Amino acid sequence: MFNLANMVRAVPDGAVLTVESSVRNVLPVNMMGIALGLHVRCGTEDCLWNQSRTAKMSTVRQIEQLVRIAGEFGRKVATAQEAREIQRIGVFYDTVEETLAANGFAPNRNGGNQGFLRKAA
Repeated sequence: MFNLANMVRAVPDGAVLTVESSVRNVLPVNMMGIALGLHVRCGTEDCLWNQSRTAKMSTVRQIEQLVRIAGEFGRKVATAQEAREIQRIGVFYDTVEETLAANGFAPNRNGGNQGFLRKAA
């Protein structure tokens, strides 16, 4: 939880952050993500078993579980179209600078010491 919170603090404002985990950590990490207001994902490629390892979990059952938990946390679940808009699927930028600005990152440095692999023009 401590490392997850530090990572969340380091993400640029406005960035889309999705958490995921594997095996028996899928549910706890997704619950923390939901509680922190993040996006979550799951699927059988992450975890084949339920938390008590008494039965196999399908992707559909994992999604149903997260939808139920999100509802209990008071979190709305995005529709497919809303998810595409949140993740900016299909959005393209013309330049690196435009991409950085649109996604909350600082612009590239101009001039100064840019590293030993770059040579002056």
